Amino acid sequence: MTVTPQDQPRPPSLVGSVLPPVLFMLLCGVVGPIFLIMGLVMDPSEPGTGWLLPTGIGVTALDVVIGLLLGRGRYLNRQRSYRLSRRGRPARGKVLSFEQTNVRVNEQPLVNVRMRIEGRDVAAFDVESRLVIPEIRIPLLYGGDLPVLVDPETHEWEIDWAKAPVVAPSAVATGAPAAGASAADRLAELDSLLARDLISRDEYDTARARILGEI
Repeated sequence: MTVTPQDQPRPPSLVGSVLPPVLFMLLCGVVGPIFLIMGLVMDPSEPGTGWLLPTGIGVTALDVVIGLLLGRGRYLNRQRSYRLSRRGRPARGKVLSFEQTNVRVNEQPLVNVRMRIEGRDVAAFDVESRLVIPEIRIPLLYGGDLPVLVDPETHEWEIDWAKAPVVAPSAVATGAPAAGASAADRLAELDSLLARDLISRDEYDTARARILGEI
């Protein structure tokens, strides 16, 4: 199949990465711009209005700074993904262990993952990182083996979700758990899958019995 120029990944845009977080922060902290506008249009000699302008400036500036920091992180992540898409080598990441952090980012769980990355052109090395992983992808961690893209020189890496197997949520009921996952962790994850209707009650009962039988 011929790869057309439109299929090639495009370098990330700094403006496109930074502008949405800044606008989002201004929307969330809209009280700052409101105070700022009120402070500019109202007569400063009127009693009780002198605080509007400095407060509006301060809150608006804080919103912009937070948005710029979030945008910078977003831009750096996109840059890394772009570099890996251009020169990264395919490899396999063997999940050694993982645990939930009870933190969610954009309604998705933040998971602490330990992996050993190795491949044909990549010397094996261990990594540990906190990753935002979509809930529907969590069962893949029990399989213990994920496709990754890695830079052999810098050891920058990321999970290549585009090449990850499509596994039904019920796979957690039959797949082998990743090394280091305790029975309590597996039961907790099973409860979470049932609560989100990602597995049926029969699958839940079967998996729970299997886990308890291994204790």
